[in-house]
Amino acid sequence: MARKTKAEAEVTYQALLDAAEQVFLNKGVARASLEEIARTAQVTRGAVYWHFQNKSDVFKAMLERVRLPMAEMTENAADERTGDLRTLRNLCVYALQTLVKDQRHFRVYKILFHHTESEHGLRLQDEMTQESIDTLTRFFSNHPPHSSLTASQAARSLHTQMLGIYVDWLRNPDAYDLSAEAECLVDTVFRGLCPENEPFQTNKENP
Repeated sequence: MARKTKAEAEVTYQALLDAAEQVFLNKGVARASLEEIARTAQVTRGAVYWHFQNKSDVFKAMLERVRLPMAEMTENAADERTGDLRTLRNLCVYALQTLVKDQRHFRVYKILFHHTESEHGLRLQDEMTQESIDTLTRFFSNHPPHSSLTASQAARSLHTQMLGIYVDWLRNPDAYDLSAEAECLVDTVFRGLCPENEPFQTNKENP
């Protein structure tokens, strides 16, 4: 059999991740199998092993497709030279609205928070939590929050409140219009984080 071209391999790789989203969402990560992912992608099981060692690798790659762009934006917001409170606030609004408008983000985060029973998936949640808190702590170290909060306290407060919105809305997306309410929810959090000498004002502009 002729070796696949790089372009053909990439098409198969993306098809497998698309199939994994579908299978994980329907069956849960723990009950899904590589055979079913291959069948859904209409490829052989050998094609799966060409790209991934096991189901954990598939899950991680699926998550990275939506995680990496947002992680890069968060890193930029934490940069001492370019980041500020308004940038971080806008990023949080953007993240919530993207969760509503981008079906891939919706599927992957619903899988992560509501269809992950595997030890590997739960461990990835812990890793993401620590990464988020570390990045936000660096942000608030460069841009001090309200004087009643340390940088790490501000970071954990923002992380847990954003996480709560994700988990709550993904459990029942019909409960309320998250896209419409994103700014109000985020601004409520940021008013408590803002330094006393920089009163937080709402701003309708998003990145």
